[in-house]
Amino acid sequence: MHINHSSTYLFIAIFAVIYTLIIARKTARQQLDIYDLAMLSMVVIIPAIFVSFPQVAYWLSRLTGVEFPFVVMFGMLIAILFIIIHRLTVKIHRLESNCRLLVQELSLLKQVIDEGVKKSTSKK
Repeated sequence: MHINHSSTYLFIAIFAVIYTLIIARKTARQQLDIYDLAMLSMVVIIPAIFVSFPQVAYWLSRLTGVEFPFVVMFGMLIAILFIIIHRLTVKIHRLESNCRLLVQELSLLKQVIDEGVKKSTSKK
């Protein structure tokens, strides 16, 4: 079976352009960080490099000792996903700590207000 490479290039190019525009728009609207834009762009850049420059894909597979180049590509994509997940985990931990601190401060502030109200009502 012969694979039409021009249709593969076209599909990858269309996907890359649409995906890049979507994440660039989200970055412009400050829904994503620049770091997230760079990491999520790798989901498009790596397959585009592997499709556009197969010699690079074969060189990387020989370098890593892997038989098939697509295994290297998916390995790279999984590594990027782990980096993204790690970053999200750190962000979630930081947000949980901030929420805990805010709840504690709010409780202390409520206690001070309640004590101030009790003192002002007891003076009357």
